[in-house]
Amino acid sequence: MRTEFEFFSPVKLVTGVGASQKMDQWVKAFGADRILVVTGSHVVKSHSFEVFAEAMKEQGISFEVYSKVRPEPPMHMVDELAKYVRNENFGLVVAVGGGSPMDTAKAVCMLKNNEGSIKDYLFGGSKVPKEPSLPLICIPTTAGSGSEVTASSVIEDSDNHIKLSCTHPNLLPKIAILDPLIQKDMPPAITAGTGMDAMTHAVEAYTSKNSSVFSDIYARRAIELIGEHLPKVMDEPDNLESRMMMAQASSMAAIAFVNGGLGAVHGISQSIGGIAHTPHGVTNAILLPKVMKYNYQGNLEKFADIALLLGVDTSRLTLEEAAKAAGERIARLNQQIGIPDNIACLNVTRDMFPEIIKGAMGYRLLWMNPVDFTQELAEKILTESLLGQEG
Repeated sequence: MRTEFEFFSPVKLVTGVGASQKMDQWVKAFGADRILVVTGSHVVKSHSFEVFAEAMKEQGISFEVYSKVRPEPPMHMVDELAKYVRNENFGLVVAVGGGSPMDTAKAVCMLKNNEGSIKDYLFGGSKVPKEPSLPLICIPTTAGSGSEVTASSVIEDSDNHIKLSCTHPNLLPKIAILDPLIQKDMPPAITAGTGMDAMTHAVEAYTSKNSSVFSDIYARRAIELIGEHLPKVMDEPDNLESRMMMAQASSMAAIAFVNGGLGAVHGISQSIGGIAHTPHGVTNAILLPKVMKYNYQGNLEKFADIALLLGVDTSRLTLEEAAKAAGERIARLNQQIGIPDNIACLNVTRDMFPEIIKGAMGYRLLWMNPVDFTQELAEKILTESLLGQEG
């Protein structure tokens, strides 16, 4: 754990049942005459979005809806939308959806006032944002990515089959609205996958070599809340209290990883996603217990604490047994909520391993992983994940 660090979390959080239906106050606060709503094709057809849009109309808000955001948004789609926004007089953008709409909106808001393509601003590119972004409000419809409180936009480089991020304080949303009503329409599989995405954020942030006492506070509470409330929302989709707790835990986990870091799960998962186009949350969920099987040795105390936070009785276990039990508990949670136990079901094949490993080893946060991560360890984890061995 680091004792010298910076901690940054400037996004205003607005929480409450029905909070997404009170947009007029925020539109007035930004003095916006015309709004662009960015969402995806599934969300736009949902009942919750219909209620959101109707509330905007009743409040006399002038808005347009862009609903063509694809999962794992490609560069050309971002550039096309940015070209449109540059030529229009939108005063505010509202992203309604999961990580993909929010990441797309962050990139487009940045490109409104900064020239060039999104490719120029992705990791390894030649540009950094110099001008402030168009104001952005994020309303997550999933409890997982945490993009509503981060300064990163993850975009797919389709040419090189890899997902890259643009990270800069200018990309931070102004407001994040956490409303369980707008998350009620999440299908069970999306609830499970995104929930375990948030769990992965929290676990990796807590056990990161870059963690601090401040990031630990957010990570620990997120782990505890997700462990308690994710099974509840799977059993009771209309449980607004548990939906609210999951929404808040997702934001907590994101604040934790923004400040504390990530590790090998995300390194492998992002590489797999760029090559096999797998759903990010489910990929993380499958990999998490497999990686924890090796990572626990890097910080026995914290992994033992994770087991305790997830309800494991560690009173009769040694420290190492308790630490190992954390990954085993995650594997059982996956099974409980219907997460598959292997990446083969995501159409990942062994012949992809060399390219996946190459991408994983190039992950810029890999140094934060609690144990040294090697190509040999990556191959071992991928093999176990392909076969579906327990974590």
